[in-house]
Amino acid sequence: MSSHSEDLYSVLGIGPDADAQAVRAAYRKQARRAHPDAGGTAEEFHEVQSAWEVLGDEAARAAYDRKLRQPQGAGAEEDSENDGPTYGRPGFGGFGGSGAAFRTTASGSTSARSGSADSARTPSGTAHLAPIYIPDLSRPEPLSLPLTSQRTHGRFASKGLFGGGRTRRAERMAALLEKHVLAELPTARLFNAVALEPAGKDRRGASRPPRGPAVDHVLVCGDTLVVVSSLEVPAAAASWDGRRLHAAGRSLTLPDLTGDSRLLRATLEAAMRDAGRETSLNLGQQLVLHSPDGGMQSPVVESRGAGIARAPLAPARAFRSIREQLAASAQANVIDRHLLAALRRQLQHPLE
Repeated sequence: MSSHSEDLYSVLGIGPDADAQAVRAAYRKQARRAHPDAGGTAEEFHEVQSAWEVLGDEAARAAYDRKLRQPQGAGAEEDSENDGPTYGRPGFGGFGGSGAAFRTTASGSTSARSGSADSARTPSGTAHLAPIYIPDLSRPEPLSLPLTSQRTHGRFASKGLFGGGRTRRAERMAALLEKHVLAELPTARLFNAVALEPAGKDRRGASRPPRGPAVDHVLVCGDTLVVVSSLEVPAAAASWDGRRLHAAGRSLTLPDLTGDSRLLRATLEAAMRDAGRETSLNLGQQLVLHSPDGGMQSPVVESRGAGIARAPLAPARAFRSIREQLAASAQANVIDRHLLAALRRQLQHPLE
């Protein structure tokens, strides 16, 4: 980190008296400015991320403030030549359950430390590194530079597949995913209304928009796909037995996101092979539940059995789960332009 970044408040352009809302707003502003996609540098982006790891968490910020008030050198240990400061912010990017801390070295690399045995829920430490583009941005193919940088792709039709009520719910969910997932993972991309089966061709041999079954949302980060759908639950509490959701005296059958994600993976991997790029995609799924009060913490879901599928969750916990799934990949900072192009071909309603 550069010398001016020793004061984490100055990195975000705020004072020590800024409240939590001001800290978050400043972080988002500086992250957009410093991101390499927007003309910043990897060093600047790391400085912003490191500041947010500390100042965005109440306990870590309090410890940092206490350190600032100490006389210079009191109780401080010199960092080794190759090591940068260690930030142990619990809850960074929604990963509070993993117990992870990230050490940023002088070379800019990041590694994750975790006391959790569940590696699938532990961030790899690569999600906030400078993005690596495959192929690099000197080539206009297989996806134009504006589309490569675009974070959200696809829209929802007002009629047909989704219908009015479902469309409104899907659009609301897309906005929430942008706010609570894309804002935290710089290389993540969101695709809406994604067909599961390959697009066909018309009589002239030209590709036509895909038809058939589709999923509401697909998030991609590196080599990981997470299929997301949402459901309104007419209660503030529900129970999950591993296969069905029980709420307000009703038993609800949930969409088969596991089967959908496997079908989509087969379609995308076949498209990648056709493009001369062998790949193996990791899969994740999450069903997000909405309650009548519209709160982020409800409905409360009680799990009463072990099931194959990932448990449906209220928005706050669901978004944390999605971030964990996406950031677990060691390739979380890789933007595969072939994969993005393949996903765009699956959009039922592309939006330039």
